[in-house]
Amino acid sequence: MKWLVIFTVLIVGLCQADLPTELPDLDDFDAIKERCDKKGGEGTYEKVKTAQEQAQTCVKGIINVDKIKTEVEEAKKTGSMDEVFGKYCEKRPQIKDCLQKVYDAVQPCLEDGEKKALNLTIDIVKQIGDFACYRDGDRLALFFSVSGPECLNSRVDGIKNCINQTVKFNPATFSPNSIPNLKVDKKKCDDLSTIQNCVVEDLEKGCSDTTPANIVDALFRFVKKDGL
Repeated sequence: MKWLVIFTVLIVGLCQADLPTELPDLDDFDAIKERCDKKGGEGTYEKVKTAQEQAQTCVKGIINVDKIKTEVEEAKKTGSMDEVFGKYCEKRPQIKDCLQKVYDAVQPCLEDGEKKALNLTIDIVKQIGDFACYRDGDRLALFFSVSGPECLNSRVDGIKNCINQTVKFNPATFSPNSIPNLKVDKKKCDDLSTIQNCVVEDLEKGCSDTTPANIVDALFRFVKKDGL
């Protein structure tokens, strides 16, 4: 997967009410299996797949999406959403431990440049967490208080268009010799800015309150502050 797509999905998904609970099925990516077993040796792909499944189970054991939704709705009534988000922000180290096995398992599948890009993606995830959990989740609390999730959910098609117009990503087109390049270059950074502007403009025009768009824009800028 291209790191740019991963990053954009994370940014949008972070604040979505309908958070994805299932990771993509690796069996849909034949090219990944061939690449992993060729570079890392027979059985490397199965290790990656097992690590992915274990990570998903691990994360689900820490974060129950339905429970979080219920807690947030109750907290809205009392104005205590920051307490809910603060509680889950404290669980970030546990989630990181869940995902570490996937990170370790996929290393043999990657070229040196791709490993650097993966490290960048991991750093981006950390920065997104830092942004969202600033002051125990104050930004998330603000986002939910102005119906941010509803805003994003209503603009899903527009956000997808922003991504698809800039980055072409179709698993069906994968082949052993055409795995997307994970390396970061100037074009990918420019693409990210294009997507940022498109998404923010769509949210500003499509939602009744501009605060969600401002928060999403601030998140992009926060992650890009180190020259990403």
